[in-house]
Amino acid sequence: MKVIKKHLFMVFAFVLVMNVHPWLWAQESQVAPLKLNELIAEALSKNPDVLAAKSKWEVFRERPPQVGSLDDPMVGLAIVNLPTDNFSFRNEDMTMKELSVTQRVPYPGKRSLRSEMAQKEADAAFNDYEEVRVKVSRDMKTAYYDLFYVNKAIAVTEKNQEILKLLNKITETKYSVGEGIQADILRAQVELSKMIDELITLSQTKRSLKAKINTLLHQPAFAPLGDPEQVSWEKFSADPEELTQAAMTNRPLIQSMKQMVMRNRVGLKMAEKEYYPDFDFKLAYGQRDDGPMGRRADVITAMVAFNLPLWYRSKQDRRVVEFQKEIRSTQDQITAMTNEIRFMVSEKLTEIERAERQLELLKTGIIPQATLSLDSAMSAYRVNKVDFMTLLDNLMTLFKYEIQYYRLITEHRKNIAEIEAAVGKLSPGDKKG
Repeated sequence: MKVIKKHLFMVFAFVLVMNVHPWLWAQESQVAPLKLNELIAEALSKNPDVLAAKSKWEVFRERPPQVGSLDDPMVGLAIVNLPTDNFSFRNEDMTMKELSVTQRVPYPGKRSLRSEMAQKEADAAFNDYEEVRVKVSRDMKTAYYDLFYVNKAIAVTEKNQEILKLLNKITETKYSVGEGIQADILRAQVELSKMIDELITLSQTKRSLKAKINTLLHQPAFAPLGDPEQVSWEKFSADPEELTQAAMTNRPLIQSMKQMVMRNRVGLKMAEKEYYPDFDFKLAYGQRDDGPMGRRADVITAMVAFNLPLWYRSKQDRRVVEFQKEIRSTQDQITAMTNEIRFMVSEKLTEIERAERQLELLKTGIIPQATLSLDSAMSAYRVNKVDFMTLLDNLMTLFKYEIQYYRLITEHRKNIAEIEAAVGKLSPGDKKG
């Protein structure tokens, strides 16, 4: 009996210490904690997707001066009116050696429109680059909060595993002196095995999440990485329509679409300009050799040519319709994206509100009550007023609520991260504690 009471006292003391603030209990890591702001900043500077999108924008940025320039002039060398009977440059007056320069000049306004179109494409590419930054930031937040949850789940599971080990020793001792039953031993061992299995799964998940974070940082998947800081939660409230309007103003993807609408409007003006001809200006200098009858003067030729858009029904008309449809298509995409953001924001706000209510209930009511219930069951078990199954059920109930608390914190923070991404926000805006 002394051995049993000694074990019971150890269990009671362990549970009391570990459950004074069960929602704040954590296993201290020997590695410096990860800071979300620093991880995001590093990912935005090193992630290959971000760098590729930036390079693509820089490529598009070089195009406006190119398309707005004149075509290269054409230099021509020709032999004009050379007789084939003797191939002499002296017999015929119009035989000459000619040097010419030809310059194509588009109809006024076309060059500026081409340059403006290319600039709108560059602006869209910049917003595409910003959108990639937003997505990488969101992915980092999601992985960070998932890793926070896994660490907490491991800590809570290991804590309860130690309690179960002590309880298992008690049941074995009580059974050996005839005060317990074998079913209690088996039930404790089953719960221990389940926790060991859960720890194996959690450890694998933790390695996977760290590999994901390392990948976002463009580091080897299994490079050493610390654990997240303590993440707390606070109430989050916002008007869905205000968030939707903020997304219309700040979301890079929507801004990219708007730039493409403007680009296509410029393209429509350009297509309408294609009904007008372009011009080729040519200036030629002809050098003539002196002939038998005396000296011959050199000659200068000037010429202007232009194209006739005779096939406008199959070409220019179709081009105009193409840009009109492109404008409508992109506008419809913006409308669809806006509706999607509006729905997603409303859904996430509902989930956030539900999580906040549950978190408050768990923190102020359920977990303290479950802790007291476990302490009471432990005291009653010491004097054989409750059976082992009652004690075990109280322990597993508290374990379930502690895990649920950290899962809700994670869902709460991830839903906020989704809203931040929807409105084009990069910074996490977390409250750390």
